[in-house]
Amino acid sequence: MDSAGMVVSSGGQEIEVLVKNENVELGTILKIGNFYGIVAHMRYREDEKIGSKQKLTAKTQIFGKLEDDRLVKIKRPVEPYKDVSLADERELNILLSGEYNMSIGEVYGTAARAFLNPSEYDRHLAILASTGAGKSYTAANLIKEFASLSLPVIVVDTHGEYQKLLSKLIENTNIDIEIYTVKYPRKGYKELKIPASDLEAEDFGHFTILNETQKSALGLILERLNGKDYGLKEIIDYCDKLDKDVIHEETAKALKRRLISLERTFKGVFDRYGTDITKIVQPYQVTIIDASYASQGVRQSVVSYLAKELLQGRIKKENEMPNPIDYKLLFVVEEAHNYAGSNLSHSCKYQLRRIASEGRKFGLGLCVISQKPSKIDEEILSQCNTGIYMHITNPNDKEHIKRSFEAINEEIVRGLDSLDVGECIIAGAMSRIPFLMCKVDKIPVEKEKKGMPKYEKPKNMKVAGFDYV
Repeated sequence: MDSAGMVVSSGGQEIEVLVKNENVELGTILKIGNFYGIVAHMRYREDEKIGSKQKLTAKTQIFGKLEDDRLVKIKRPVEPYKDVSLADERELNILLSGEYNMSIGEVYGTAARAFLNPSEYDRHLAILASTGAGKSYTAANLIKEFASLSLPVIVVDTHGEYQKLLSKLIENTNIDIEIYTVKYPRKGYKELKIPASDLEAEDFGHFTILNETQKSALGLILERLNGKDYGLKEIIDYCDKLDKDVIHEETAKALKRRLISLERTFKGVFDRYGTDITKIVQPYQVTIIDASYASQGVRQSVVSYLAKELLQGRIKKENEMPNPIDYKLLFVVEEAHNYAGSNLSHSCKYQLRRIASEGRKFGLGLCVISQKPSKIDEEILSQCNTGIYMHITNPNDKEHIKRSFEAINEEIVRGLDSLDVGECIIAGAMSRIPFLMCKVDKIPVEKEKKGMPKYEKPKNMKVAGFDYV
């Protein structure tokens, strides 16, 4: 076994290694006797112990030792001047695997699978990366892995890219994909419909802003229509039938104007019966909510509605109430800064906050994906106990990540600059060691070729003495 270096200093769960092997890099897992650690930071320095010339050293976090093929915590520091080697594939499989396993790629610099603990999905996770770092590929691999373990996954797809990615990944598997479009129907796809007759007055807050008197008037209308077959149009028409001595005439008119505007904005989204949310959550199924053609306001309202319905459905299941969602699930929100922005006042942020704080009790996990971490509400990020970090250079984003995640430290944040496309650092509940550097599996889809457009200059034609283009 080739030597990777030698321990030159040791204290607690941290050692410094004099590096003697060019394969030692950030994220490399090292072996010292039966102790194991991961390289968290590297630097060149001078010291009497290692010689007067600048030498490369690796700050390494010791995360345990193997006893009877089982990883246990250490109770004393590693002895200095011990030989250090690279952990081999067999050892890595033992260190990283457990009762339940999933993997989105290989341990960086090895052929060993980067095993994660999927049972921690309900403690929530975040995938954070700069544009172009490969977060969609990472998310698609993650979704496929959860679905292959039977966990239902609901994905809010802002750019319409997940069908293409997942279709390749699920070939020759028993995973199904269901696609629902929002507002703009497309041939071959189902449409997500919201049942106006199932909404309470408070639920209209997902879609428009109503003051308290307008909510009271709307509540009265819904009470009068209860038991009847009605849609949004019937609710609007009933505004003219409200008793003037019960609801002020101006309130009824203002409510009607709000509802007419809502009907215009959400044309094609509301109907009488709607999509049964309890039926779209199925084992071995990925349900994609393709909102790529809808406006930002419509997307936010749909996320708000879905988030509430999913959590309520799981609460009903746990409390043996009618119309429950029978299966635990993962709710994936792409472009999360648009739905959980720190400065956003839309109800979608508050519904996602509720899942982040209460979802675990009811088997509902949340995965937020964003290239703008500093824009995401800190309360939501702080509830994500697993972070998958890709290439990030923005100082504000790094600082926000440090504040929001307990599992992240200065060394991990410092290493985000060095990550290439498709590489990530995984830290938190799903990783069985302090952090894990992973090369994400590639997806065999044809990438769009980028280049400068080449246009022809419009030609002028003379017709009856006049110039036309």
